[in-house]
Amino acid sequence: MGKRETPEEAVRRVGREVLGFLTETGFAGPHEVDGGFSYAGHGLRITIYYWYWKNEAGVIADVRILGDSGPKAQADIAQLYAECGLGAVNHLPSQAASARLAGLRVRAFAAALETLLPHLLAPGRTALVKRASARP
Repeated sequence: MGKRETPEEAVRRVGREVLGFLTETGFAGPHEVDGGFSYAGHGLRITIYYWYWKNEAGVIADVRILGDSGPKAQADIAQLYAECGLGAVNHLPSQAASARLAGLRVRAFAAALETLLPHLLAPGRTALVKRASARP
C-alpha cells in the first residue's frame, strides 16, 4: 500500500492545480508558507493554508492588502464573498479533517476567489477588505 496523502499535501497539490489563473492575471507564486502557499501581486497577498489544533482541522484562505510597511488589511475569502453579496459565509466552510475534504475546500476557495478577483483589483479594495474583516 502506498502512503496516504495528508491534508496539508492535498492543499498544496490541489491549490497549484486550481489557482493557476492567479499567475495568468499577474500574481507571482506560489510561495511556500507554513502549512500552505501564497500568491502576491497587485498590492495583494493571497494565502491558503491548512491548520490543525487539538481535534479540529481546516483550510483557511485569506487576502491581505499590502502597504509600504506591511499588511494594511486582511479578510478571509469567505468574509469577502459575503461582503460582495455573492453568498453566505457558510457556503465556504473551513473544516477539513481529511485530504479529500481539504482538496474540496481549496477548490471551493479557488472558485470563490476567481469570482472575487475583479472586486479585489478594483480601486475600493482596501475599504472592501476592511468591511469584510469586521464580518462575523
